[in-house]
Amino acid sequence: MKDALKTLTALAVLLAPLPAAAQPLYHLAAVVKLSGATKWDYLKLDKPTGRLFISHGTEELVVNPATRQVVGRLSGLPGSHGVAFDPATGEIWADSATKSVATVFDPHSLAPLASVPVLDDADGMAYDPASRTIFVSGGDGHGLTPINPATRTAYPTIALGSAPEAFAPDGQGNLYVAMVEANEVARVDTRTRQVTARWPTTGCLAPTGLALDEARGRIFVSCRGGSLDVLDERTGRVMVTLPIGKGTDGAAFDPVRQRAFSANGEGTISVIDTRPAVPKLLATLHTEPGARTLAVDPRSGDLFTVTAKVAATIAPATPQGRTHYRFVPGTLALYIYAPTP
Repeated sequence: MKDALKTLTALAVLLAPLPAAAQPLYHLAAVVKLSGATKWDYLKLDKPTGRLFISHGTEELVVNPATRQVVGRLSGLPGSHGVAFDPATGEIWADSATKSVATVFDPHSLAPLASVPVLDDADGMAYDPASRTIFVSGGDGHGLTPINPATRTAYPTIALGSAPEAFAPDGQGNLYVAMVEANEVARVDTRTRQVTARWPTTGCLAPTGLALDEARGRIFVSCRGGSLDVLDERTGRVMVTLPIGKGTDGAAFDPVRQRAFSANGEGTISVIDTRPAVPKLLATLHTEPGARTLAVDPRSGDLFTVTAKVAATIAPATPQGRTHYRFVPGTLALYIYAPTP
């Protein structure tokens, strides 16, 4: 009898259904081919219109994520890197590193309206609602150019002392800047336009990406070497250092799902769970090599990143340097990753 019971138990174990494999948090929803040169930098979503803007060498591509179509272009921007939106008018500002200008465009016709001189190597851009100012970073200019969008004139340069990378305003009058060479985060008062603090990124080197969790007062700083520091927005204290992929150049935050992201040039997106008292790595999403910047749509949760087919890989010249790629002409594409139901 005992032998029979053992046999039945063994059969029950063998016949029991296996647990379902865990579903990935995100899946590839669409690939949108983009014509032209395989050059790009930042991506930014204009939330009121739902349009996605992609820096693309000499222009900003305008994409409708819902239809997966390119619906317009901001032209005449050699060395295109950043874009910002004036909520008062809907006007679009985009920069040109080659011309050292920021140009304002009509939000409907996408025609250029005026240009304002900015620092050398114009890079990222952001609108600060507290001061109603548009900020443009200058990599080689080692500072920020603040612009009054109402008068289309620039305020005096904010000197930072070394090259800035990504930055973001908290909406309360502070701007946080990733300082790639100084290995720190600089805090700028957007009304006085003065540097008010400098905090070291003690857990990672060469900070390039930066995103804010405004509700919890956290700064997420992604670094090229493969780590991410989470800083307390009030004190600058590093709360935790998390492992991410190498070659990051962009970070983002989804306030609805309470997740932070780092786009890593090695071909991954690191997903950070920001709900715990100490944020933690939630998942690693595999993308494509070269996809180093990203944007997120808080409404749908979709993630956007851009890259092209890799023809050759060039190793970084320094330990904190970025791996570079040569791409196959004509293969640039927008990759859209959607949350898995």
